[in-house]
Amino acid sequence: MNVSSTPWPDSSAALPAEDRQWRRGVRATGLVVAAATVVASVGDIGSSAGVALLMVVTALWLVELFATPADVRAEAALLLVIGFAGAALEAAAPESAGFLFAYFAAAAMGLRLPPRVAAVAVGLVAVAMAVAVVARHGDHTATSVTIDVLGVAFAGSVAAATRSARAASLRSAELVVELENSRAAQAEAAALAERARLAREIHDVLAHSLSGQIMSLEAASVLAERTGADARVRDQIDRSRQLAKNGLSETRQAISALRGESLPGPALLPDLVRDASRAHGISAQLAAHGEQRPLTPEAGLTLYRTAQEALTNTAKHAGAGATAWITLTWYEDRVELEAVDARSEAEPVPMHVSGYGLTGLRERAELAGGSLTTGPEGSGFAVRLTLPYAGEGPQ
Repeated sequence: MNVSSTPWPDSSAALPAEDRQWRRGVRATGLVVAAATVVASVGDIGSSAGVALLMVVTALWLVELFATPADVRAEAALLLVIGFAGAALEAAAPESAGFLFAYFAAAAMGLRLPPRVAAVAVGLVAVAMAVAVVARHGDHTATSVTIDVLGVAFAGSVAAATRSARAASLRSAELVVELENSRAAQAEAAALAERARLAREIHDVLAHSLSGQIMSLEAASVLAERTGADARVRDQIDRSRQLAKNGLSETRQAISALRGESLPGPALLPDLVRDASRAHGISAQLAAHGEQRPLTPEAGLTLYRTAQEALTNTAKHAGAGATAWITLTWYEDRVELEAVDARSEAEPVPMHVSGYGLTGLRERAELAGGSLTTGPEGSGFAVRLTLPYAGEGPQ
């Protein structure tokens, strides 16, 4: 019979998910009890051979505690040697406490070895203890044998039960984590499904409507040119068509955001400024200073929407021909966006421009860990946004 052909599990699997704190506790307990046993036994062992055996079994026990063999067969053999040595001390020095090493070995078997292997190993140590009792007392009693055998069996059983309870506790904790992860995944899936539904609704309703408006405005532009309509009419039609195109582009960006795709950010500011100038008839300029740093997708979107709203307000309240300056400054710990426009001195600055658009942007900025301030400046209006970089906002 080839014993080596039967696979043995690795000893690290004997106690699932054994953590460092548990290992330290077991090692500390084993070390303290072993030291107390040695101290209590040295004076009661009369022969030098008995003392040598005590030192050897103590050394083997320390190996088990601090240099546990990786292979379960090697560990089983080591624990059997410790158990047999404890039984030998029982026979050689009945008055000493050296026999407790047999109990230690049985407990370690229950903790460390696979259940079937542990049962066989504990049984062998129990038999060795029975033989030691017989060797110690020629006229041994059944009571003495029973006490020692049951002591070894009890130590192994309690240790095995402890391991099973710990494994069950760890498995329960793992199941709780898996359940929480499953619930989180379900919630995320439901949210993604709802976002996908909203994206479809926006695409089917708003995007199609804007596409129809663009086609109608293009037809109106052609008709106005053919009929020789006033230049101001043609210009207004072209602006309306450009606004519709921008609205369609924004709608598609919103659909992409709902579908979890990339969001507009600082990289699209040049396109935004160019399109705003073309669509609104204003002179918009963009300047950037410093080295660009990473932003969260939400912060990048807030930056983009703030510039967009500022340019829209300039066109709405300053009219065609107004000038707007967008300045983006990258500092060490934050990024700042400043949007300032210049209006005619004869035209009063509206004081009610902080409507739902700027209010929403202020809420966006606060959610991203930043701040938004607005107010009149000179003959125009200023919007200033401050945002932290990714990972540097409030926790």
